[in-house]
Amino acid sequence: MGIEETELVDLVHKLDGLEQKLCSHPLNKSDQSEQQLSWYQRKAELNHEIQQLKSKMRDSQLQKFRDELKNRSRVLKMLGHIDTDGVLQLKGRAACLIDTGDELLITELMFNGTFNELDHHQVASVVSCFVPCEKSSEQIRLRNELSKPMMQLSEAARKIAEVQRECKLDVNVEEYVESTCKPYLMDVIYCWSKGATFGEVIEMTDIFEGSIIRLVRRLDEFLNQLKAAAEAVGEVNLEKKFGLASESLRRGIMFANSLYL
Repeated sequence: MGIEETELVDLVHKLDGLEQKLCSHPLNKSDQSEQQLSWYQRKAELNHEIQQLKSKMRDSQLQKFRDELKNRSRVLKMLGHIDTDGVLQLKGRAACLIDTGDELLITELMFNGTFNELDHHQVASVVSCFVPCEKSSEQIRLRNELSKPMMQLSEAARKIAEVQRECKLDVNVEEYVESTCKPYLMDVIYCWSKGATFGEVIEMTDIFEGSIIRLVRRLDEFLNQLKAAAEAVGEVNLEKKFGLASESLRRGIMFANSLYL
């Protein structure tokens, strides 16, 4: 046609090159080319189906997360941490300052009056249940001063677990109560807070001495968190009580800089 435009000439050369590659491809000379093409087409269809299924899975997981978030918001509303509009309440402010133990359970104890009835030695003992520790193989026998607080702790844990289950969260009530109420060192902490010697308290349990020291130090940190939470919500009496509980622990070998001093 006598067309000499550079752009058109380049396109014609590219087209010729592609046609040569197509003709030289082994599939073009194969007797099974149609069957192989159908296989490739099927593979492409399957890949497309895989991508669609992956997309549905992502949407399903996102929906599951949204449902769980909605259910957890219902729990917070029922427990009084937020109001019907999702606005943070006094109870929620206290829970926000706690990250060592179960914040829902510990704030429930702070606001239901459990700690108000206890002295600072009992408070230290009860709060020790929230700090992870080794499980004792000995049978737990609590003294009278600790039996009632332990019962109140279990009742509060059961209430929270039932609220979560009512809000369609996957919670086993008995397992939740057992996991949050660990009284293995309550008696030890109570006696240490009241002035017992290290030699006396280690004879009260079969838990390793180093584990007791670690727990007491973590308990001291937790009590300071609770003190800050009580201060933030204006609970002066609780703030003082948590402070006294912390001070009662900070003595002797438990807080020595070195065991060789």
